Amino acid sequence: MEIIKLFLDKNNFEYYENFDLSLISTIKLGGRAKIVIYPKNVNELKKILLYFSKKKIFFRVFGNLSNVLIIEDLDFPIIITNKMKQEVKFDNNLVTVSAGISLSKLCEILRKNSLSGFEGLSGIPATVGGALYNNAGAFGVSISDRLVSVLVFFDGKVVNISNNDIKFGYHFSTLSGFVVLEATFFFEIKKDYDIINLINEFTYKRNKTQPSGFSLGSVYKKSNNKSAGFYIERCGLKGVRFGGIVISSKHANFFINSGNGSVSDFLSLCGYAENCVLYQFGVTLNTEIEKVGNSNEINSRFSYPYKI
Repeated sequence: MEIIKLFLDKNNFEYYENFDLSLISTIKLGGRAKIVIYPKNVNELKKILLYFSKKKIFFRVFGNLSNVLIIEDLDFPIIITNKMKQEVKFDNNLVTVSAGISLSKLCEILRKNSLSGFEGLSGIPATVGGALYNNAGAFGVSISDRLVSVLVFFDGKVVNISNNDIKFGYHFSTLSGFVVLEATFFFEIKKDYDIINLINEFTYKRNKTQPSGFSLGSVYKKSNNKSAGFYIERCGLKGVRFGGIVISSKHANFFINSGNGSVSDFLSLCGYAENCVLYQFGVTLNTEIEKVGNSNEINSRFSYPYKI
């Protein structure tokens, strides 16, 4: 880690040692990371990635930790992009944004510029980069729907990839092993009040069906074209609690940290829900969230294939 710190200090990059990742997780759970780095813009991120690539240092890049459960302490560098400047470039209907901008902030910027297409994504607590990895979506809208191209870092190089060269599916993309730097989208021009009405409509639907509180959003993917919440609710599991983690009484696919939950509580509750659904319906639930720890990094979607 000393060579990493020397590099970061030399370039005046913001970083923290022995960092408690639960402080920035949307569910307020997670272990500690030996070092966490916050690039301020795309150029800083590029410089960090090029250095790690040259030195063959294994690292992870995260956006907002809104879909990731850190299940143990991490002994490699973590790069968090959610403090990056809101770098936005307009070219008529084309908009290029940095990976670290939040979807909610991007939707606000689009509204101010009378650009429509992402209204359904406005309440998702993710960065653009993280959302592209997962092909995040809501209310029939996916982030890939408007994508034109992505600027990525891969194998020591910065490469621009067309949307046509990326496969997207339900909470899936083939961006594994890539680090998103920027993305370009195409939007429609609409009147401001039409955009505001759409945002309000989706916000109302989200607030009506989804709980507030510390969570990772939907824990499981759909199975057999039915939501995981359908199965979990019909197993009578709403309100079931393991320690400080409880299955929401509002939406059975949301597991809420009531304030004193632990990773162990979360994993135990997942195991219980999965076993109940399998026993009652014969359905195997597959997680939408990603579980991250030292033991499963090589196969991780966000990992870079180098080790210290």
